[in-house]
Amino acid sequence: MYTAKQPVRTTIFFGLICAIMFFTLGIFFENTFFWSTFFRMSIFGCLSVYSLILASWSNQNRLSVIFPLLFLVVFNFAQNSNSAFLLLCLGMLSWIRSGICFQNVFSKSLGAEIIFSIGGGALVAYLNPYSTMTWALGIWMFFLVQSVYFIVMPDLKSAETSTQTDTFEEARLRAEVILKR
Repeated sequence: MYTAKQPVRTTIFFGLICAIMFFTLGIFFENTFFWSTFFRMSIFGCLSVYSLILASWSNQNRLSVIFPLLFLVVFNFAQNSNSAFLLLCLGMLSWIRSGICFQNVFSKSLGAEIIFSIGGGALVAYLNPYSTMTWALGIWMFFLVQSVYFIVMPDLKSAETSTQTDTFEEARLRAEVILKR
């Protein structure tokens, strides 16, 4: 049996879950002193879980994404700027996805990350979210843009065909090749 990883669908669904969680929890923090802390920690939470998902898709050790995430935690508590934190999150997502999980030719990876990470972040910034609801929609839109990465970059498809084929399926395929001769 062939079990396919579906990163496009999973990324869209994960983005929707992050947006719903951000909205439901953000209602309680919207007009409080803790809004900035809640905002950064929820973005960090979404990025950390997504990083672990990326590591499992690429068959990387999940510990390999811990250093960039720890760097983000230290940066989060060292400064108080949401814009700088979001920009660093885009950089860390690019590093985790193209540097750790799906390693490609540098120019190809750089182009894809500029288009998808920086482009997705710029699209959210252009729409200028101002409330909890608009930020939740911005988070989901960002993940919609991130899902296109797996359509354009073929790395995951080649990795999944070599590792996710069942032994009975392999035997059936070999038998078909023998019978066709």
